[in-house]
Amino acid sequence: MNSILWKPHIISLTEGKAARERKCDASFFPPVQEAALSSWESDHDLTLPDEIRSFVLQSDGLEAQRGEIWPVLPMLQWDVIRDECLAPHPWIKFGETEEFVYLLSLGHSPSIYRHARFGSDEEFFAPGLGRYLEKIFRGEG
Repeated sequence: MNSILWKPHIISLTEGKAARERKCDASFFPPVQEAALSSWESDHDLTLPDEIRSFVLQSDGLEAQRGEIWPVLPMLQWDVIRDECLAPHPWIKFGETEEFVYLLSLGHSPSIYRHARFGSDEEFFAPGLGRYLEKIFRGEG
């Protein structure tokens, strides 16, 4: 698995104009151990996409803008959603802001959707974790 070094990448995102204007910092947490991640996947009968897997192996969560944004919640706070009426594949609620919750679709092409807390339908937000984080730190989330 070819994984990105997430911390330097995210720190560079905090240095962008929009992030600086909003004082959108980033706080990282100790990584999840491989055995704990494998156990979590086994307990939930799913396999995480490589991109998110590499992230949690480097940081168990990501807090931004002094706790106002949780682009990636700590893994033990993730909710696995299995609703065959909604989708034939599981979703993971893994991030949140005051306005939105963010869902990782585990379908044929893992994508990230957002759902307004007081809305009814989720909408496509990003094709993967990297693009999702870029949009969050640009203030598009």
